[in-house]
Amino acid sequence: MAKLILITGVGQTKQINLPPHISLVGRAATNDIVIDMNRVSRVHARIVVDEDFVSIMDLDSRNGTTVNGVRVISKVLVNGDMIRIGDCDIRFLEGDKTYSDADALALMTAPTPLEGIGLSSRPQPTAKD
Repeated sequence: MAKLILITGVGQTKQINLPPHISLVGRAATNDIVIDMNRVSRVHARIVVDEDFVSIMDLDSRNGTTVNGVRVISKVLVNGDMIRIGDCDIRFLEGDKTYSDADALALMTAPTPLEGIGLSSRPQPTAKD
């Protein structure tokens, strides 16, 4: 199962398990993942959890979406990727583990990619002939 860890305040995190479908992310209460921050658009991005991969797509938001510091329109996510939506920092993780608040906060401040902390990245999918 894929999950997101969000920084929700000073020293506070929130863990969100991603269901196997499309999740809309934004400031509006109608989104699947609501991030109530000023620089987050009402409907900011879409996260697709597929059988083989998880991807994020910016929905023409005003302040953009970045993955590991690079602005993206669409990107396949790998374990440990750091996403920024508006002013919100989000860590993408694979696996079923639920983290303590202290561990979740440590994961938010760990280097990208997550090297040396017991998490391995899945390789990017390749095009099939």
